[in-house]
Amino acid sequence: MENNRVPLPKAAKELGMSQQAVREHMKRKVIDIGYVIPGVDGKRKSYLIYRDKLDKFLGKI
Repeated sequence: MENNRVPLPKAAKELGMSQQAVREHMKRKVIDIGYVIPGVDGKRKSYLIYRDKLDKFLGKI
């Protein structure tokens, strides 16, 4: 079910937010649209956004 990923820029546009706002909301668990994967040694994080979670958050399903 969560196999259809959405790129961060596209998700940000659909949400009407900046990419940085989406990252912050995901890190703080304000929005549940995917997962934040910590980087190695505290380096760059990865943001995995899934279509089903995004659509549910947007009220499409």
